[in-house]
Amino acid sequence: MSPNALSQKQSRFGTVLHRLLPVLLLAAFGWLKTPAEQTLLKTQRGAGFQLASLSVDARAQLGQGGFVAALSGFRALMADLLWIKAGTAFERTEWSRMQLLMHTATRLQPRAVLFWEMAQAHMAYDAATAMRIDDDKQPSPALRRKAELQFIHVGETFLKDGIAFNPDSSRLWERLGDLYSRRLYSHLQAHEAYLKAAQLPGAMSYLRRFSAYELARIPGREGDAYKALKALFDEGEPQRLPTLLRLMDLLEKKLAVTPE
Repeated sequence: MSPNALSQKQSRFGTVLHRLLPVLLLAAFGWLKTPAEQTLLKTQRGAGFQLASLSVDARAQLGQGGFVAALSGFRALMADLLWIKAGTAFERTEWSRMQLLMHTATRLQPRAVLFWEMAQAHMAYDAATAMRIDDDKQPSPALRRKAELQFIHVGETFLKDGIAFNPDSSRLWERLGDLYSRRLYSHLQAHEAYLKAAQLPGAMSYLRRFSAYELARIPGREGDAYKALKALFDEGEPQRLPTLLRLMDLLEKKLAVTPE
């Protein structure tokens, strides 16, 4: 090979290497920083940050500037602003818009138990009740009941999602028990939710009673319910409330329990 040809070949190689060098450096940098990023992300999630990812819906609710702000570490501020907007939607009875705003707010602050609690209350109680009584917009009782149930289940979803992010929250489990007991009349699910709530840190003392009350309303579980109520009764005077005594009396008659 002539010196001229060799020089041209070396020149082309140098040009290609010059173009590839930035790419190679970026790839090497990415490979080196990935373990550090994974460790940082794990630490942040352990502390309660970055538990929920931001979706396209979040961008739509926040706008371009708000979305960038949320990504830049202002998630709490953006969540509060969205909650204020949700309050305005509540005043206007714009239930679907309020649902979207609260959905984004809870994802921005997934460890804020109060957000999940209030979101389910607005959906399962306020919006659902509005659907049931609004015969001007929907004259059919069957369709009103269907719309009511849809919002009740939206509230249920808020609670379940909140529990997924806060599994040790006795308050959220209690609210789930309330919803099953008072809105969906599913006494088995209410019993299980109250029982779970009673076992968690910070649980209220009445939760074990509530769990037993729901158990007493489940057909075929009378024996288990009586044992649970009797155990509470045996704990002493603070547990011997009128509802507990009434349910015990009903079950004793039904189960033919003798005084002995």
